[in-house]
Amino acid sequence: MSEPSLAETWEALARAGAVAFVDDTLGTVAVGGADRASWLNALLTCDVAQVSARTAAYGVAVTKLGRILADVWIVSAGERLLVGLPRDRVAVLREHFERYLVMEDATHDDASAAYAWLHLHGGGAAEAARGAAAAHGGFAGEHDATGLGGAVLVVAHDALGACLATLAAQPGVRVGDAAAWDALRVARKVPRFGVDFGTEHYPQEAGLEKRAVSFQKGCYLGQEVVCRLEMRGHVTRRLVALAVEGSEAPALASEIHDAEGHVVGSVSSATAAPASGEAIALGMVRYAVSDAGTALSVAGRSGRVLAS
Repeated sequence: MSEPSLAETWEALARAGAVAFVDDTLGTVAVGGADRASWLNALLTCDVAQVSARTAAYGVAVTKLGRILADVWIVSAGERLLVGLPRDRVAVLREHFERYLVMEDATHDDASAAYAWLHLHGGGAAEAARGAAAAHGGFAGEHDATGLGGAVLVVAHDALGACLATLAAQPGVRVGDAAAWDALRVARKVPRFGVDFGTEHYPQEAGLEKRAVSFQKGCYLGQEVVCRLEMRGHVTRRLVALAVEGSEAPALASEIHDAEGHVVGSVSSATAAPASGEAIALGMVRYAVSDAGTALSVAGRSGRVLAS
């Protein structure tokens, strides 16, 4: 029998307890003021009103034309909301925020130097995150990114080392590195901004309409386009997960072909899965071949689109 892959190893650990990963790609925008939640709610696709001392949120900021500016995590920090987003998008998003700050009682500051972000996954993630937050003056909220259970944890940069030690000392909790998280997220079909999707995409192209968009909340910038795409039509391309024959991960940028041999996309992320006999890849493909079960090939290896 084949040895389990890195992704399978960490998924098994998550199912047994919790795994924690430091996300050093994230910067922080701290939003304050009495109108902080309602103002952010009008600028992001997720329902910020649901963010609390126990619940975090994941969404995207889009332009008025519906294109993605950045994906964001939101955690409550008392009188402020902490917005985690890719470091290279902090200045862009703050400029965007400032453009739509008129009469609201809200402020936004770059707090990237002050905070570190961690994502925890697994059935014990929320409890572990709350315990570490309480021990180190941090902030935590439940958010399930993988379907295994999950939480987001924010602590002061100076407290990160001690926080990791606290997490690692908890029964059933393991701390992983960037390679382990990358393997797990691909296996669980979690896309990454700047890798699997970017500023040229709509939320539906990135497959984020279920993860990051609320269709029940009030109006927000770009809502008309996002809702029109959801209700009246479809996009021309879509990020999908593929099961690919063989245990070895396909090379990044490998071409994806349809049954007729036409190039319909390319691989943006991949991970090996020897125990299952199939590797997993993420790639943006033409919408016409994005349905679950569609037969595609990757670098000459047979594959199929997995259900989202």
